[in-house]
Amino acid sequence: MTTTHRTTCAHDCPGSCALLVETDGDRLLSLRGDPAHPLTRGVICGKVRRYAELVEGPRVRTPLLRDGAKGSGRFRAASWDEALTLVADQLREIARRHGATSILPYYYGGTLGLIQQKAIERLAHRAGWSRLERTLCFAIADAGWNAGVGRMLGPRPEEIADSDLVLLWGINAVSTHITLMSHVKQARAKGAQLVVIDPYRTRTARIADQHLMLRPGSDAALACGLMHVLLDEGLADRSYLATHTDFDAEVEAHLRTRTPAWASAITGVPVDAIVQLARQYGHAQRPFIRIGVGMTRQRNGAVNLHAVSCLPAVAGAWPKLGAGALLGTDAAFAGLVDETVRGTRWRDETIRRLDMSQLGRWLCDETLAPPLAALLVFNANPAVSCPDLGRVHQGLRRDDLFTVVHEQVLTDTARLADVVLPATTFLEHDDLYRSYGHYSLQLGRAVLAPRGEARCNHDLVNDLARRFGYDDEIFRGSSIERVAQVLAASGQPDQDWFDKNGFVDVAPDADTLHFRRRFPTSDGRFHFKPAWPDPAMPTLPDHWPVRSDDDTQAAAYPLHFMAPPGHDVLNSTFTRTATARRRHAPPRLVLHPADAAQRGIVEGDLVRVASAHAQLTLRARVSDDVRPGLCLCEANHLGEDFPEGVSINALVDDVRVAPNGGPAFHDCRVQVTRAARQNTLPTMM
Repeated sequence: MTTTHRTTCAHDCPGSCALLVETDGDRLLSLRGDPAHPLTRGVICGKVRRYAELVEGPRVRTPLLRDGAKGSGRFRAASWDEALTLVADQLREIARRHGATSILPYYYGGTLGLIQQKAIERLAHRAGWSRLERTLCFAIADAGWNAGVGRMLGPRPEEIADSDLVLLWGINAVSTHITLMSHVKQARAKGAQLVVIDPYRTRTARIADQHLMLRPGSDAALACGLMHVLLDEGLADRSYLATHTDFDAEVEAHLRTRTPAWASAITGVPVDAIVQLARQYGHAQRPFIRIGVGMTRQRNGAVNLHAVSCLPAVAGAWPKLGAGALLGTDAAFAGLVDETVRGTRWRDETIRRLDMSQLGRWLCDETLAPPLAALLVFNANPAVSCPDLGRVHQGLRRDDLFTVVHEQVLTDTARLADVVLPATTFLEHDDLYRSYGHYSLQLGRAVLAPRGEARCNHDLVNDLARRFGYDDEIFRGSSIERVAQVLAASGQPDQDWFDKNGFVDVAPDADTLHFRRRFPTSDGRFHFKPAWPDPAMPTLPDHWPVRSDDDTQAAAYPLHFMAPPGHDVLNSTFTRTATARRRHAPPRLVLHPADAAQRGIVEGDLVRVASAHAQLTLRARVSDDVRPGLCLCEANHLGEDFPEGVSINALVDDVRVAPNGGPAFHDCRVQVTRAARQNTLPTMM
């Protein structure tokens, strides 16, 4: 009998789409978007629409113990009891020899569920393990947004439908936030213009009314050039600036020097295009900027984002419905992950914190005391997603490192593990979901039985805790019981309400979202003058020339290199599904025709891409989808897709971006040479 269930997509995407899932007994028939949800509105991405490929695909279905050399991929099946006994015994012995902080839990966005994602924290806090700085994605963007606005809030994303000018800046929404595009489409039907600002002609840029193809890392220069025109041509809202911001004569004098010609020299965008966009923006009644994290994956990323967030303040756009800017919605959900999930009662602020983006550094640092001797990986695939992958792989291959991976499929990280434990998909466990792209709190019910012997994070953590002798109440109960506790503690409706209604809106009122009364800053004003914790950072919105092209690498490695998100995978999720293997592999380097001709490269050639950290072999795609001087490969591929056995982030260094850490994935320089001439190129889809 066919049954339709309500649930929520758990993947690391701002959509957190409300889903209707059809099953026949324990068979998955289909997934579609819930038309009742204000953002999803029946739309979901193709990746999740094909989710049966992952659920029924080459899953890890039983615990596996390494049965060969590290990285050989040879494992033998084991029972859960044997596997967890080994894990507990090894971790106890490691803690005895080196201390508890020699053990590091490594977890991130493989699931956004409040119960499952943070489950490992309560065990880590209880046991006194090293703490993780979770910087891999949003740390730089958070810093840039909060420098001006104060907290991660902004207008509802569905307000874009009422905008008369939509700027998608650093976000390829067609590939990474498809539900947003329904509202963009609605705005365009009413006459709104769509402007995309991105160094790459993405799928989103191809359908835009205008595409400004700026140089990577020059976003702040473009924003400053736009503000110069707004001020110079009387398009700034002087009353708003005086009432709601710290804008003063110093800021104005500075921006008066940031002319369109100055901005053009840095960005590569023609002066006329900068002036035209500034006039469009200044004359629009309801301009909306949806900001993506793409511009922040640079050494100057936080400064870039802060400068862009200044534009609605200059134009007085913040208070208007259908206008302003949005990066994320996280602050509306503050306090939902309570003590019963994270075990913060045991958190020791004196215990060392290690930046997850520098994992290779920590694994290979012989002076680190105590050394990292054990790694527990949940919801993450660092052997693909980290920068400086050469060192990450080197560290993960250490014979004296004990690695446990809880995973759905044999990822690159799992293949380097000592123990692999089978994990559920989001359709196989209960959870509660917030979003970082809208304001709905949603319940996700298990609609399928776990495949094989898969267990969810919550149950695995509780079982491990008992083996350590921890009998606290926090390590008992099921996932749905923990959901009930979180809902009760946060004053939200109970599970029955969610089962009937699907979601609850946690957004503050429109006055708060549009900062009409005050901004969530110390003085209630928007800050053009950010109080960065790093004194080297600019004290006014500006281009900060700290990119890799300003150092000695530029001569040896003349091309900018980026690794933007792929269309058919999400980070490294879905990379082992049949459709992704067909469409996403082999890895292709997109190279401008002028740069290709200079190197004697034609479409389909194998090319060697070398940075200061690694050399990889890819297949060339020659296209003006990139500007001259820029090449890129859409991320994230399996290591096995490259002859070198390691994925694209091997080219990128693990520099810690100011002010609070995070990786500069798009701030990389390479040299490209032809490796061999090929007669054919695999079909591109």
